[in-house]
Amino acid sequence: MSIIAIISRVGIYLGAGTLVGIISGLFGIGGGILMVPLIIFGWGREVQLAIGTSLAVMIPGAIAGTIRHHGYGNVDFKLAAGLAVGAIIGTAFIGAPLAEAVNADTLKKAFGVLMVVSGLKMAGVFDYVIALVK
Repeated sequence: MSIIAIISRVGIYLGAGTLVGIISGLFGIGGGILMVPLIIFGWGREVQLAIGTSLAVMIPGAIAGTIRHHGYGNVDFKLAAGLAVGAIIGTAFIGAPLAEAVNADTLKKAFGVLMVVSGLKMAGVFDYVIALVK
């Protein structure tokens, strides 16, 4: 691989990671909501690999974001510790084995549905619909 190709590849990785990091730090979202589709469609990887890679990428970003937000007084470590225990159990013993067991196309579709439903909820669409039917 030529030096130009290596520099280009590193630039793309840094650019994509920086963009995901900005959005993650700004909205507090797990970067996976962005990183998983980026790895699948941008690099043509299988969904299970994208999920695992995304989790590995989020570790340093989450630590850096936590440090910065802690500096602003925006971290409740007691709450975070309790949630982290549940997240570790859910990820290691349920989520990761399920991701491995589920067909890649089904997993991709389920992830898409999760993103759409989450987006509609965050945008207030469900509250608007409920208000209409009352």
